[in-house]
Amino acid sequence: MSSDPFRGCHRQVHLDFHNSPFIGDLLADFDAAALARQFKEAHVNSVIVFAKCVHGLGYYPSKTVSPHPALAGRDFTGEMIEALHREGIRAPIYTIIGWEENLAQTRPEWMQLTLDGTFAQLATASDGKSNEPGRYRFLNWLHPDYQDYFHAHLDELLERYPCDGFFIDMLVVHPRACWSEESIAFREKHRLMGEDALTQVRFETLAQQTFAERFSRQIRGKAPGAAIFYNSENRLFTDGSLGVRARVGAQSHLEIESLPTGMWGYRHFPRVARALRHEGLPWLGMTGRFQKAWGDFGGVKPVPALEFECFRTQAMGGANSVGDQLHPRSTLDRGGMKLIREVFAQCAAAEPFYQSARPIPQVAVVSPHHPLLDEAATVESEEGALLLCQEAHYDCAIVCDLSDLSQYDLVILPDEVRLTPELAQKITEFHAAGGCVLSSFRAGLPGLPEPGGVLDFLPVEWAGRAARFPNYWRPRDRFSYASGDDDRVVYLRGADVRVKPGGEVWLDRVLPYFQRTDLTFSSHFQAPPEHGVSGKPALVAGERCAYFADPIFRETRRSASLAVRDAWREVVRRLIGPAPFGDGLKSTVRIYPMRRGTDLLLTPLHYIPKQKAPGLDVIDERMGFGGQVLRVAGNVREVRQFPGGGSLPKREGGWELPPLPEGRLLLEVPAYF
Repeated sequence: MSSDPFRGCHRQVHLDFHNSPFIGDLLADFDAAALARQFKEAHVNSVIVFAKCVHGLGYYPSKTVSPHPALAGRDFTGEMIEALHREGIRAPIYTIIGWEENLAQTRPEWMQLTLDGTFAQLATASDGKSNEPGRYRFLNWLHPDYQDYFHAHLDELLERYPCDGFFIDMLVVHPRACWSEESIAFREKHRLMGEDALTQVRFETLAQQTFAERFSRQIRGKAPGAAIFYNSENRLFTDGSLGVRARVGAQSHLEIESLPTGMWGYRHFPRVARALRHEGLPWLGMTGRFQKAWGDFGGVKPVPALEFECFRTQAMGGANSVGDQLHPRSTLDRGGMKLIREVFAQCAAAEPFYQSARPIPQVAVVSPHHPLLDEAATVESEEGALLLCQEAHYDCAIVCDLSDLSQYDLVILPDEVRLTPELAQKITEFHAAGGCVLSSFRAGLPGLPEPGGVLDFLPVEWAGRAARFPNYWRPRDRFSYASGDDDRVVYLRGADVRVKPGGEVWLDRVLPYFQRTDLTFSSHFQAPPEHGVSGKPALVAGERCAYFADPIFRETRRSASLAVRDAWREVVRRLIGPAPFGDGLKSTVRIYPMRRGTDLLLTPLHYIPKQKAPGLDVIDERMGFGGQVLRVAGNVREVRQFPGGGSLPKREGGWELPPLPEGRLLLEVPAYF
């Protein structure tokens, strides 16, 4: 397998081509050579070419799948691959398994069945909320006959075309499936007959891994250099044997589908990328040129939005894929191509800067996801931890029980992490070797009633849930933070803990007069704080560790609490010092450090998403850096701007950032390491 499955082609367009059989003028304007030239002019060096779409229809003269009824013998797939190759553009092939509408109609025995025996179907529209016609039905790719069908389809493609790679879409299981006869046989063989959430995740993981390993062997047997990726939900868990990590070995690379305006939002991508970029495979981020989601014909996002999405991926060490959708007549949206051309030109110019660079995160955030926990809550905790790190400019990674912790200075356990024994042992050894640990609420706490690994070095032990909430924080004399002069409210219900010998209380908990009920209430919101402290701590410090009794990371996402932000920041500064790269920059700036040989690379990005429509964040302008001072820890003699090599002016405490360009700076610190 090539160490670079992209073969240096890091500017890809994922060219969707899903067409209803009721569209009769398919390919009416098709000119493969003209399309290839348009991509070349837009600095695109890889294009995903469709062989089969979500309707289950083929785009080449196939003997294994049903060609689109309007194809009329044309070979869209082959003509596109040939034209793109003539322009020096890579052309991986798209095909799909989990959703094929024509097979859902003609082969109902291949459908996924839910536990109650009904056909599995997508419940909501692409916005994740509303219902609409055209909700896809799930095919059972575990069915032996379906697998034979797909094997023949792949063989046909491998024999007909020079295959740069395969994007195999929708390796997914409906949340309440699969319970057909064939799937039950798989479950019984692997002792996965339980109906609980943990068994379901284990079933999904093993089913996906088994499928991917079989068909990757087939592809590698006939096209050893082909890239292979199976698209599914990038589910991450504390237990690294579950979810997306289990099929890493069957793939050549990873792709992170995350259209910020299409259900995912701007907080999804950094969570997944900060986990998967450390899995040892090349990776790319997939966004879209659309104003909203896939299939948004006529929708084009602002240039600054696509800049931020692509620049962020580059700065984190990934390649870029931008989703577009070819019109059925086979024409490209000119505005969409203009957008891609403008952004990809800048990405191409920056590629020498990032050549051979690698991330150097300082902080590890333990993935809080567990099948038996509420995923919405654990996502909030994870996002809260990342938001706090990003705003304070600490570069971080999302880790699991398979991760090597030795490269980090601080490990964070956000709110409710069920540690595996392996991870508890790793964190204990990390702490014993001099590392720092910050935990909150139920994460790793001794004395919890649920099973799971514990961290005995934490300065507290579990004593139950807080009696009343919302509660208040009151700092002791030895601990002060920016917004902590008075009692500060924390809205979510926390834990009561007992302080162990050696633990030092930094924040006391103050209770409200009473829990707000129909009988006991005062004013418009929570009751005010009592005069005295409760005797229960809110923040306790130990040797190279600290513990918050409240779910502060979920609190961050729920209420954007300044008290939580400032107290967390003060604790982290006491544990590991200020952020080494970018401390003091505006919180809206994102800074990404990387190492290239002995040089330090820094990429400050300044783009601010604005919620200009319900549930839709928009970036429509670049923000500047003028007047801000970059601080870099250590003995730094020079900070150069790329390209051109001009040095930033030295100022007391750091280096003055230039007012231009807005949006992104590329900075080099020579011989830093």
